[in-house]
Amino acid sequence: MTRAGPMLGHALRRLLWTIPALFAISVVTFLFLSFVPDPTDDPRFAKGLDGATLEEARRGRFLDLPRFFNGAPEDVRSRVERAVHQLSEGDEAAAMGASTLARLGGAALPYVLPELDAIAPEPRLRVALALAPVARRMGLPDAEDAANPAKTVAFWARYADERGTLLRPAEVRTAVARLARYRTASRLAEVVELDTFALEEVMRALVLPRTAEDVHQARVLVAVLAHATQRRDLVDPDGTVEEARGAVLRWRRYWRVHRTDFVALTGTTRVTAVISETRYGKWAEGLLTERLGRTASGRTVAGELLGRAPTTLAIVGGAIFLAYGLAIPVGAIAALHRNRRIDLALALVVLVAYVVPTAVLAVFVTALVAPDGSLLAPTLVLATGLVASPTRAQRSALLDVLGQDYVRTALAKGAGRYRVVFRHALRNALAPVVTLAALEPPMALGGAFVVEQVFGLHGLGEATMIAVEARDIAWLMALSLFAAGAAALFVVATDLAYATLDPRLARLALGAPRR
Repeated sequence: MTRAGPMLGHALRRLLWTIPALFAISVVTFLFLSFVPDPTDDPRFAKGLDGATLEEARRGRFLDLPRFFNGAPEDVRSRVERAVHQLSEGDEAAAMGASTLARLGGAALPYVLPELDAIAPEPRLRVALALAPVARRMGLPDAEDAANPAKTVAFWARYADERGTLLRPAEVRTAVARLARYRTASRLAEVVELDTFALEEVMRALVLPRTAEDVHQARVLVAVLAHATQRRDLVDPDGTVEEARGAVLRWRRYWRVHRTDFVALTGTTRVTAVISETRYGKWAEGLLTERLGRTASGRTVAGELLGRAPTTLAIVGGAIFLAYGLAIPVGAIAALHRNRRIDLALALVVLVAYVVPTAVLAVFVTALVAPDGSLLAPTLVLATGLVASPTRAQRSALLDVLGQDYVRTALAKGAGRYRVVFRHALRNALAPVVTLAALEPPMALGGAFVVEQVFGLHGLGEATMIAVEARDIAWLMALSLFAAGAAALFVVATDLAYATLDPRLARLALGAPRR
């Protein structure tokens, strides 16, 4: 039986095990990153910002949520209850409650109006008056009555009797679907009257524009969103498809942050909210729905990785290839001439290459050769710092093999030393070097970042430095998982290399049947 089947099965098992491993790595990494001070905590960031703006900035980074577990996730119902309670207390709390009800808008009405009669007269009046901005925003007939203390309670009681049936999911879906299809003024008025109660259905109907027709539809739906939330982010009538896509993406980001302000959590959504309404849950949601999330600059993490990774991977891969390609013969020659001058000379050269910092060597090279965007010089610089470890590993491993009986027997029969080493012994001495090579890429990545900075290359290093400064969790998490995934692939490749170098390992490491 060939080894192809067991080798493939082993590789697949290893790759499947990387899934829980990556999950564990993501949890641990996120835990550490969550303790890094956020820019919104910096007094320099907060300087000149009012409380509402600073709070919005914190919510945009999900700092208002717990890290991993949310025992009491907030939704529109709980926010309405708190706002009504604040209005009942009066004083400063009443102003905050009134502001909250006005912001929640139509989404709050199904939870406020049925309870209005049960509230004491004075708090009831404050609650009804707090809804006056909502009536104006919805364009209700006689909306001025909502701001009249003598008429406001009766106004909302009349609204509940005559129009309360509009605040039902089926009615909203129908109204939004008709608006998306016909986009007439009358259909627009229907949805505007629903105010924030229609936001979830509007967001479902809002697709990324691909054609001019899509742009027109997005313009109408975004106008509804902007009107209901009082957030001025519209699609320009003369805007391009790309500009419209940008607006839609910004609204999707807003909805990720503020969805539970306008939607009630019930049934399974309340159960899943225990995890989804956390910082980790929001990061995972962005990972799955926004191409690995978005960087602090607003670009997708996947797009940034695809744009920058080729530069970094070319440097890392080229440096490892050059370093190990040189280290194997150099280590073999050093082993053959153990404790002789050539061995000592090679050890000195390797030691110098190891102790000179990569950054210093890179600066020295740029002083000799002006950076021109080529990857050759940075690759050579990084390879210089990597050559020491595999050289010493190869020398030690080959010395052990040279002491084995079959090597001494071949030499005793008159076989040339170089022939014995490079045709027989070296193959059996490569395993430690292969193991070291599997661990090298994540370690070499840090050196590649330094080299990129010195040579002015736009790779992962530049983006990571920016992410560290901005505390960009999405990018740092993605980079961590990228490095861990790459390491897992190299471990699988190492196992396959072992089986190729020594067929006996196929039965042990790869699970091939014994013969």
